[in-house]
Amino acid sequence: MNLPVLIPAYNPNEALLDVANSLIRHGVQHVIIVNDGSKPECDHIFKSLETMKQCRVIHHAVNLGKGRAIKTGLNYFYLTFNDAPGIITADADGQHLPEDILKVAETFRKNPDALVIGARKFDKGTPMRSLIGNIITKYVFRFLIGKKISDTQSGLRCIPRKAVPRFIEMEGEKYEYEMNMLISTKTNAMDVVEEEITTVYIGNNKSSHFNPLIDSMTIYFLLIRFSFSSFFASIIDFIIFAVIYSLSSNILAGIVFARLVAGNINFFVNKNLVFYSKENVTVTIVKYYTLFVVLGGLAFISVRTMSDFGINVILAKIVTETLLFIASFSIQRDFIFTKQKEE
Repeated sequence: MNLPVLIPAYNPNEALLDVANSLIRHGVQHVIIVNDGSKPECDHIFKSLETMKQCRVIHHAVNLGKGRAIKTGLNYFYLTFNDAPGIITADADGQHLPEDILKVAETFRKNPDALVIGARKFDKGTPMRSLIGNIITKYVFRFLIGKKISDTQSGLRCIPRKAVPRFIEMEGEKYEYEMNMLISTKTNAMDVVEEEITTVYIGNNKSSHFNPLIDSMTIYFLLIRFSFSSFFASIIDFIIFAVIYSLSSNILAGIVFARLVAGNINFFVNKNLVFYSKENVTVTIVKYYTLFVVLGGLAFISVRTMSDFGINVILAKIVTETLLFIASFSIQRDFIFTKQKEE
């Protein structure tokens, strides 16, 4: 197999040697291991790996995090393996079987421009912390990012060579890096293909360095960034509307002025800081302000209608903007702040 396998390792046990030997027996010609500042007690493991001609061990002097270890390995791969079309990342604890790694490689061969993920099936045998974490993250990711990925936390992935420079530059030093990688497939219009793999949990997954509370909060913070801008603009819109309506009792004037101010703020923040859109500015502006006018009209009709039925105008505004927030976010995410696929 001409795809190198990259394994970030932090305080590994003897299982890492079994992983490397098993990969070599299955025909993997190059295994890149990044020692992410492991304790001295692990030195003998890395020294044994260094004796294998198919293995290249890279050392971090201190623990920098899984994300940084992956980026170190990607950088080495990009500079060393000019003919390899991609690289596979796998975990060090033996939870990714060699047969599944080869399956992911075969799926990548059929989809050379896609990020291929080895997707586990979560059932009653899955440790509770892994089951709950994966289910919550999967649905939060689907709602905020708009991509259906069944296993967002899988470490078994195949990355196309052309995407490697972008992934090296990407933010994230710890476990959030892998989530950031998935988010980037949305902003860069990159296909994601999942290949079902065997679900293996060794010792109830106790060897994992993933902290369910701290690392999940870091992941969710990255995802929430995608909705914050629209929420912030809605607050500005509401305040301006409330002030103008209290002074003039004019619903139309309040909506128009509030939308003009909040809409412009929302556009520039979403384009540059949220969706990182690289689409032509003129095209983006036309699409955004078309949505701006349509949603503004819907807001006026909704607030006016509820007001005619005796509902307090401020309450009607809150209800309307809550509903339009969800619609606006989804439309901007999928149709306005996009990036065309690279040829």
